[in-house]
Amino acid sequence: FQLDTEEAGNLPPGFLDSILGIRPGETKSFPFVFPESWQQENLRGVSAQFTVECKELFYRDLPELDDSLAEKLIPGSSTLLQVKKSVLQKCQEVEQTARDQATDNAILDQLCKMVEVDIPQSLFEEQGRQLYGAKLLQIQADMKLTEEQLASLSSPRAVNEFLKSQRENITNLIKQNLAVGDIFKREKLECSTEEIVKEVENSVAEFKRNKQEYDEERVRDQVQEILEGAKVLEWLREHADIQYVPR
Repeated sequence: FQLDTEEAGNLPPGFLDSILGIRPGETKSFPFVFPESWQQENLRGVSAQFTVECKELFYRDLPELDDSLAEKLIPGSSTLLQVKKSVLQKCQEVEQTARDQATDNAILDQLCKMVEVDIPQSLFEEQGRQLYGAKLLQIQADMKLTEEQLASLSSPRAVNEFLKSQRENITNLIKQNLAVGDIFKREKLECSTEEIVKEVENSVAEFKRNKQEYDEERVRDQVQEILEGAKVLEWLREHADIQYVPR
């Protein structure tokens, strides 16, 4: 195996110390006892004898850390200061995205808990089939399934297994949609025609690109539902009392 000394944190404590100074062509044997905190339970406290043969040694010849590296690190940058600012901005964007997603998830979770309703089986199956169809479309886009694979995944048995395994998630999604729809109407929120048309066109283009059949009216309904959900979440983020708990 190859051993990177910079990844010593993944090795048992003391292992790296036992091979320090070894040169190509040399062999070192040494006893070793795995610590009680080792991740593999069956190795905890086990006494072992390791024999390590050094076949090759590699090292990194790092360049001087100066402004000449800026363009290589981040194209368009001319100084390391610009690189640092770009990296910091990217980290902040990633953190904000994660924060926004966590906020939306918490809001939707609370909405789901507030809805008490008996969901008709027909509505459950319709929502579940739509969800399964969307997942199947994504799989097809990512993996380019053969006709045989697509037929197998589209079979009634596969769909029913999905409905059974995802019953709780589908039920929660329906409750969330009901709550979102109620808030959208109650607060008189609106989606512009331009927004709807643009998203419908994007969705249709995606279906055509993956050679998938589609019902444009159903696509429009789904787009409307997604946009309404986004409007409601935006409204709730502005008006809800949200407390962030630091970890």
